[in-house]
Amino acid sequence: MTSSCNPYNEANNRFFCFSNHSLTLGAIGKSINTIDYSNDLDSVRFQEIDLLSRFLGIEKRTISMLNQVHGDSILEVNAPSEDDRIFPDADGMITCTYKHCLVIRTADCVPIFAFDARQKVLGAAHSGWKGCRLNITNKLIKHMKSRFQSENNDLHIYILPSIGPDSYAVNMDVGSLFKDDIIIKGNKIYLNLWNNIARNLTEEGIPDLNIHQSGICTFINNTDYFSYRRGDMGRNLNFAMIDG
Repeated sequence: MTSSCNPYNEANNRFFCFSNHSLTLGAIGKSINTIDYSNDLDSVRFQEIDLLSRFLGIEKRTISMLNQVHGDSILEVNAPSEDDRIFPDADGMITCTYKHCLVIRTADCVPIFAFDARQKVLGAAHSGWKGCRLNITNKLIKHMKSRFQSENNDLHIYILPSIGPDSYAVNMDVGSLFKDDIIIKGNKIYLNLWNNIARNLTEEGIPDLNIHQSGICTFINNTDYFSYRRGDMGRNLNFAMIDG
C-alpha cells in the first residue's frame, strides 16, 4: 500500500511531501502563480523561473525546466545552465547537483520525483497517459540505477497533485490501453494514472512504503490547482532540489 504525502500546507497553497536536510519538494498552484498565461510561451517561461527564484530563494540559473512533449526522453542536468533560454525537448531530468531545482509543469498530468538519499541523486518526470503508456517513470528509475547505482530500497518516489481516478474520463481508444487501471461508471470510462504508476514501480522493485502519493486531484481541487480539463491555461509548478 502506498503512503500519503503529508502535511499539506493550505495557508500558502504549497505542500511538502518531504522536506528535511536532504530534499525540498513541493508544488506552486493558483494562489502563488498569478502569471498571465495568455502571453507568449518564452515570456511565460521566464516569468515562471523568476517566480520560482523568488519563492525558493535560489538563483535563476540553477532552475531547470523542459519543453515537455509527452515522450520518454530523460536528460542529465548536473550543472547550472550557462544559457537559461534553453528549454530542451524531454519529459525527464536527473541531477546530482545540490540546490539544482528540477521543475515539472502540469495542469492535470502527473508530476513525479524520485530521490536517492544515499547517492544524493534526484530525478523528475512528466507523465500524462502517453507518458504512462511509455512507462517514463520506470525508465527514470532504471536510468538512476544504471548511471548512479541507485538501489530500490534507497529510492523514494513522490507522485504530486494531478488528475485523479474519479475525474479522468477517457474514451475507449485510451481506456483500452490501460485495462488494469480503468473503472467504468455508467457510460463513462475513468483512468487511474496513479495506480498505473504505483503498480509499475512496485513491479520494478520499489517498496510500497517508498511510493508516496499526494492524493490531491487537480480537477477536484481546482480552486487551488490548475486543471486543463477545467479550462485553465496556467500551470502548476512542481519542484524539487537536493539540499545537502
